[in-house]
Amino acid sequence: MEKNEVLKVLKESSAMEERGYKFYQDGAQKIKNSLGKRMLSRLAEDELLHLKRIDEIYEQLTNNTAGQIKVPSEEIENFDRIFNRMQENLDGAVEELTEVGVDDAEIINVALELEAHSKFYYIEASEKASDQKVKEFYRRLAEEETNHYELLRKTNKYLENPALFFGMGYH
Repeated sequence: MEKNEVLKVLKESSAMEERGYKFYQDGAQKIKNSLGKRMLSRLAEDELLHLKRIDEIYEQLTNNTAGQIKVPSEEIENFDRIFNRMQENLDGAVEELTEVGVDDAEIINVALELEAHSKFYYIEASEKASDQKVKEFYRRLAEEETNHYELLRKTNKYLENPALFFGMGYH
């Protein structure tokens, strides 16, 4: 992939992350379930981080400083770790965790579609990239989007039936 094409893909990636951020911010305001609300807020923060990384790489490529590209190496947080932290923050307010609004599942389902699309877009961008650091960057983004998808999938299972969620060992 030539530099101009890479820059075009980065611009589209930036726009996707911006749309994701806005969706998660809006969804966090609309969703009734406390876990769902916190999960969407967390995903909004992640989208901002992705946006920042994409913009940094775009700037490095336009300034011909691609050698300075750094691929994040921190561990991706999983659902269980995030869920445990959220549960601790609720101080035993179980009713907050079990309240579910009529639109909650729909919001999560749209979020699942967004994450699936992003994951496949980033996999394709990684496969097409000729620069090894850009390739690795997009591979890492695809992994993060895969993790987001799993977070949302488990959140969806939880919203379907919180008691069964715990009883079935999803957590």
